[in-house]
Amino acid sequence: MRIAILHFHLRPGGVTRVIEMAHDALVAAGHEVLVVSGEPQPEAGRLPVDRVAVAPALGYGVTSSRWEELKEEVEACVRARWADGADVLHLHNHALGKNFALPLAVAAWAKEGERLLLHIHDFAENGRPENYRLLLEQLGGEEGLRAALYPVSSRIAYGLLNKSDLNRMHAAGDCHWLPNPVILPHAQHPVTAGELHAERLIVYPCRGIRRKNIGEALLLASALGAGEKLVLTAPPMTPSDQGLYARWKAVAERLRLPVIFEGQTLLGRSTVDFLVGASLCLTTSVTEGFGMAFLEPWLAGVSLAGRDLPQVTEDFRESGVEFSHLYARCDVPVSDARRQAVEQAIYEAVRHSCESYHVPIKAEMVAAASAAVFAGELADFGRLPEAAQERILEERGMAGVALSAEKPDVVEKNRATIAELYSAEAYAAKLEAAYHGLLEQPASGVDFLDTRALLLGMLDFGNFSALRHGALG
Repeated sequence: MRIAILHFHLRPGGVTRVIEMAHDALVAAGHEVLVVSGEPQPEAGRLPVDRVAVAPALGYGVTSSRWEELKEEVEACVRARWADGADVLHLHNHALGKNFALPLAVAAWAKEGERLLLHIHDFAENGRPENYRLLLEQLGGEEGLRAALYPVSSRIAYGLLNKSDLNRMHAAGDCHWLPNPVILPHAQHPVTAGELHAERLIVYPCRGIRRKNIGEALLLASALGAGEKLVLTAPPMTPSDQGLYARWKAVAERLRLPVIFEGQTLLGRSTVDFLVGASLCLTTSVTEGFGMAFLEPWLAGVSLAGRDLPQVTEDFRESGVEFSHLYARCDVPVSDARRQAVEQAIYEAVRHSCESYHVPIKAEMVAAASAAVFAGELADFGRLPEAAQERILEERGMAGVALSAEKPDVVEKNRATIAELYSAEAYAAKLEAAYHGLLEQPASGVDFLDTRALLLGMLDFGNFSALRHGALG
């Protein structure tokens, strides 16, 4: 098959890494692959230069008025490689609101009968209100969104990272679960605890962005034993996250917590070097798309502890991966006075989310959010606003969550399961199945999903967390 993979850029990171692994696996399986990017590949990029083409109108921030230009640029790139075009166009995050011309170009390709795999890693409707607002502005309001964003036809398939999203998109018809491949590079220079003046390292492999719930990681660190240290591997990149991150660094320093920030920069090592050198890996994240952090530690032969995200981990459990040391809640006592402040912050967060998505606020939404946070006189620490987290941490309110490792036989079982089921070869097989399904279909008419119904389904306050819904109070 001839497959053209489209993305806004090839900068180092999650989607680029997925594209690189898909390219390698598909080429190894005998397919021809062209990657079309909105930007040139960085010098350190891994893709062969003759398999990358640049269509500048595919980059970030391109307005909806340039959709025909984008379409023509992409088609010219594809025809330069294959005179009679590609068999399938495989697009990543076409509806995220990063490029406003792309949804219109996709709608046009759909109407022309092109075979499209629309691969969604993130939704503008799920915790990205700014993206959603810009889509509304650029595409002509709710009617414009519905007429462009999610086309449905016999020659369109959707790829989703988890089965929760798969269920949400069932009305699109041909939907495929496409969990990311999980391939761990070899460690070049594994970190030792002694290098950080510790006897045992608990490693949280993450950038310190808001949804990673750094405050809860510090709470757990406050209960570590003698000789144990928590290592956070990397800082955030965006200014909005950098301010909160600096705040947590100051808290950790003030309370003299056994925490090392930016371990990769400090020692000049890779994430894998820290994974392999860890005694235990930690996650306290409150939301994930795919959930690589729940799988990678096992490939390094290291156990994982921390906060469970059932909407993500249930897929892995069904695959045979065991997670017996993840907790559902990290409950702490909350005084009546603090509870009142938190309840007000919850209301403001729900109101802000509803306003951002142009949805009327309802009392049951606020009630659902409050029920997610509170259990009697206790509150789930990870669902609280940062201000409340900080005050509780300074008062040394203990969560009572013990961090412990799996038995060696479970670690090995998980490693083998992940290595087999989430390999590049397994990923390529899933992609091939999706592509072949499109090749077998005759052209049909095009309809579009009800974007409003999709939005309302994702605006779920039963899984409320202030770190996801914008509450800072």
